[in-house]
Amino acid sequence: MQENPWAELPLKEPYILEQDSSVIESHKNFLGLRLDTLPEPLVGGLNNAKVIFLALNPGFTDSDVEINMQLPEFIEGCRANLNDPYNSPFYYFNGGLEETGGYKWWSSKLKPLINAGITEEILKTKIMMIEYFPYHSINYKHINRFTPSQLYSFELVRQAIKLNKTIVIMRSKSLWLQAVPELANYTYMTLNSSQNVTISPKNIGELNFKVLVSELSSGLTN
Repeated sequence: MQENPWAELPLKEPYILEQDSSVIESHKNFLGLRLDTLPEPLVGGLNNAKVIFLALNPGFTDSDVEINMQLPEFIEGCRANLNDPYNSPFYYFNGGLEETGGYKWWSSKLKPLINAGITEEILKTKIMMIEYFPYHSINYKHINRFTPSQLYSFELVRQAIKLNKTIVIMRSKSLWLQAVPELANYTYMTLNSSQNVTISPKNIGELNFKVLVSELSSGLTN
């Protein structure tokens, strides 16, 4: 397992890893990256998570700077998660971030699970999200080189496979299969719509939805 590169993230903007810069420097304008907010390559901890969501990249709205970067709960939660992707909570459900775009987005996309009895307290420890590309931008644009930080994220997915985690590919299945070929021989879930990625029975399938509820409910009485 390669060393976690996120321990080297600068303390002030631009928030980009030096080792990633060599890959994306010439593409920065093309990619439209927003490096004035903390990157979010992952949220949550691999060790306790039952379900791993694979996404594309963090989007961007003005609130990512105007709200998130003004909240100590966000800055501390995000940086702690970057430093320890194994034991950190899904910080958007850790309290104090209800005004952030991330909380509103995830609570909306996971609302069917919440309505099925999977509380935010459960989600805080039992889900993890890993992005294909770690830096914020309004629109994702692809380049044909991986950054070192992407390679670290891909290795986390390989570990999730070895640990037999339930994996849901929310977006960009083809990119994930190219980046982590081991997924091709693994049973994962996909969504019927990659535009509306709500985790609902209709979008993920009735049976898969029941599996998620069962996985996230397991061990609650212990």
